[in-house]
Amino acid sequence: MRKIFLLFSIMLLLASPSFASKYVKIEPEFLTAAQSKNYETVNQTIAIIFSKIKPVVKTDKYPKYYHDFTLVKDDGTQNKAYHYVKSGGAELIYTLDSNELKYVSFRRPELQKCRIIYDYPSGNLHAVQVFISETESYAFSADGKYVDYSPYVKEVKEKVIKSWKVPPRKQIDVLAKGQKDLLVQIAVTVDKTGKVKKCRILKSSKIKQLDDNAGSAIRAAAPFKPFPSNFFNEEIVIILNFNFSL
Repeated sequence: MRKIFLLFSIMLLLASPSFASKYVKIEPEFLTAAQSKNYETVNQTIAIIFSKIKPVVKTDKYPKYYHDFTLVKDDGTQNKAYHYVKSGGAELIYTLDSNELKYVSFRRPELQKCRIIYDYPSGNLHAVQVFISETESYAFSADGKYVDYSPYVKEVKEKVIKSWKVPPRKQIDVLAKGQKDLLVQIAVTVDKTGKVKKCRILKSSKIKQLDDNAGSAIRAAAPFKPFPSNFFNEEIVIILNFNFSL
């Protein structure tokens, strides 16, 4: 009889409002075909995540500062501005500059690569990220709204184009010496203040003067506007193409 009563008590606990309130259901803002060729995969993932998600988690058991913890191997989803540390079922995200714990995140290994992120120390849900590849990821705010980076990226690109002083056609032809592929592709790392932290040439024109010309356009355009308040990232990488072949 005692065993039956104990089982019944456990069932009541699981069905009680206090237990159920630990999870909420949020209707996410789904992507459209115009926003991504992988919109169906992203939508399926966020539908599952937001159908049962904790709005708050406890964070007091996690160490505030990063020391000599073992880092999580990057699977293509990490932001280079942070340390990622495994702690039980959580993934702790520490800032590189201060070594302070910034976010506590959780993964859903049975789904498309994703990260459910909570603020530290409040434990409030901050964002959900879904990763398609190392160059394609999507972020959703705590209320399920899609965080669109494209307007900011477009503004950066337009500012760089306005600052780009393209050499005269004759000068380009002399430098090219018959070479046809005169594309310079640069990965620009911009931090949340709009400052350019790093420029890395992904594809060189193999002509130093043209590569330097592209870099000068970025330096002339910087700094850019600070990130909007709903951006999750401390920094973003924007790919810029300079085509001298036109």
